[in-house]
Amino acid sequence: MPTTFPLAPGQQMMWEFMTALDPARPGAARLVVVEFRRLRGSLRVDVLRQAMQDVVDRHDALRMRFDRIGVEPEVRILPHVESPLEHVDLSGLPPAEQQARVERIAYAHRNDEFDPGRAPLWRAALVRLSETEHVLALCFFHMVSDGWSCRVVVEDLCHAYAARLGAADPQPPLGVDHTALAALQEAEQAGNGVDAAARAAYWRDRLRPVEPYQLFPASPPAPDVALSAEVATRFAFPPEVTARLRPAARRARTSPYVLLLAAYLVLLSRRAGRPRVVLGTTTLGRESPLSRQLVGQFTNNVYLPVAVAADAPMSAVVDAAHASLAEAVAHATAFHRLARAVRPDFVAIRPWPDNHLFDAWFQSAASASPVLHCPGLRVEPVDITARPAPGTPPPVVAADVPPECLPVWVKRGSPIVVVDDDRAGGVVIRNRGVFGDDLVRGLVDDYVAVVSALVTDPGTTPAEVHLPDGACFLDHAIG
Repeated sequence: MPTTFPLAPGQQMMWEFMTALDPARPGAARLVVVEFRRLRGSLRVDVLRQAMQDVVDRHDALRMRFDRIGVEPEVRILPHVESPLEHVDLSGLPPAEQQARVERIAYAHRNDEFDPGRAPLWRAALVRLSETEHVLALCFFHMVSDGWSCRVVVEDLCHAYAARLGAADPQPPLGVDHTALAALQEAEQAGNGVDAAARAAYWRDRLRPVEPYQLFPASPPAPDVALSAEVATRFAFPPEVTARLRPAARRARTSPYVLLLAAYLVLLSRRAGRPRVVLGTTTLGRESPLSRQLVGQFTNNVYLPVAVAADAPMSAVVDAAHASLAEAVAHATAFHRLARAVRPDFVAIRPWPDNHLFDAWFQSAASASPVLHCPGLRVEPVDITARPAPGTPPPVVAADVPPECLPVWVKRGSPIVVVDDDRAGGVVIRNRGVFGDDLVRGLVDDYVAVVSALVTDPGTTPAEVHLPDGACFLDHAIG
């Protein structure tokens, strides 16, 4: 049996992106997933430590390290890795100081660089606030975990905790090592009957020629701009718009998500003066009950090229968006296969990230994690704002980035729209040092206006939609 392994299909896109941001230090990209839980009740810290080790032993991804970095890395699964759970006691501090310390822990988790060559590639902290209240902070390098995996870790931790206390039977082994996980991802992509050649041909026909394009006007980042910093601007649709959204989606025989996606396509086409827009979005990448039990990077990006005719009804854009999303999911494939199809010189020009493939990004927020119960404990999701201690320098600034990598960082910081799970609003996330507040305010105003027009009268054409004066003007001459 080999001691090192190539990347699993679900890891390929993420690694290509990381190495495009910094070929020598992919961990500098700070691409992580985080999870915070509040534990209320009587907690046995010693038992939780044992339970966390049980979870580490159960999942190969939590014992992963990289033996080689570069465009063709190799990973190794170690037979044993100690749980990184640290215990921080803040119970003697006043509430305001507790909150500030928890926020600094969250910031450090998000921004301390991972060294891919050192396991474990994740962090965990148990913060004691009082005898009956703790916060569990988890942070994973994106190569070993996606958002769904965070839920798996917490659920398995609760089960192992109960088992250690004799309140549940231990979980049976998964029987899925790294090789089997990679095979499972390949099998699930092929599960709808579309073979690999047809998948590659689909993307070649729809995405070529690839023309790297910066849709949003970007200010050249100053040397001291923090490139990994993100800010989120929240927006909400008016109640009357939200009330019409689901009925409008039913009439269009689609989902509210597709309706909101179509509205964003209309907005970008209008403001950028483009008859065709490619949106990037992501899928869970877990089609079977087994895959939903595993920790790993499974999410699969797909790309939706949609033509927007200014004089056709917006309902036609909804139909095209629905079809494009369904076809893209049906033809989802490993990134290396897709990249070779659309860029025949892919091998020669690597690293070549997937943000060359889309004009803008649009996705759904994950559904809320459920409240869990362990013996004597209530485990509930909690939002923690990540704030640095005063005077903390930014982790990555423009002056430290090789010039050839800077365009990838700028595209990474472009505005992305994440709609809430209830579809009543969402957030626009971007790098404020590159994309200004006025742009985002205008983008939100425009988007609310287009969604309102679409749910009110889908027969309206994009050209007839009234957009606020002076709102989001995109420069379609930017290359």
